Amino acid sequence: MAALPTYAPSTEPPLRIRDLGPADEPLLDQLHAALSPRSQYRRFHAAKPRLAPRERRYLAGTDGRDHVALVALDGAGAPVAVGRFVRLRGRPETADIAAEVADERQSQGIGSDLVRRLARRAAAVGVSRFTATVLSETGLRRSLVRRGWRVVDADGPSATLEIDVWALMRA
Repeated sequence: MAALPTYAPSTEPPLRIRDLGPADEPLLDQLHAALSPRSQYRRFHAAKPRLAPRERRYLAGTDGRDHVALVALDGAGAPVAVGRFVRLRGRPETADIAAEVADERQSQGIGSDLVRRLARRAAAVGVSRFTATVLSETGLRRSLVRRGWRVVDADGPSATLEIDVWALMRA
């Protein structure tokens, strides 16, 4: 397990990054509770005050190849972020990627670090491209385009972007 340097004041210990698995369902609830309603909406594109048991099982049901998730834990073992990719069935070289970071830890580079780590893992299992569907209104779309992501579809309030995983590994 590698430590991730934080960009917060030096009083905070480094984060610990590890694979997320089926036994970690409670961590998903803890992280979800650390997201504001606005952050929950941005992540799930709908109001999501809590995760349903079926959603929790799916999100924790990683297999290390087609569904990979990493969790960032603070010094006390509380989750501060999760990033994941899920390989697309009809396009096995492509995976959809998503991340959520607790509100109090946003804008510290944690999500970007998880995405880079996931890019390395994806390349190792034959995934060469990531897609992400984001709400256009949040500014994330513009931010990702500035970082090299390409808009491949825009439908109403959301847009789908893609990037080669190699580009993320170089970032």
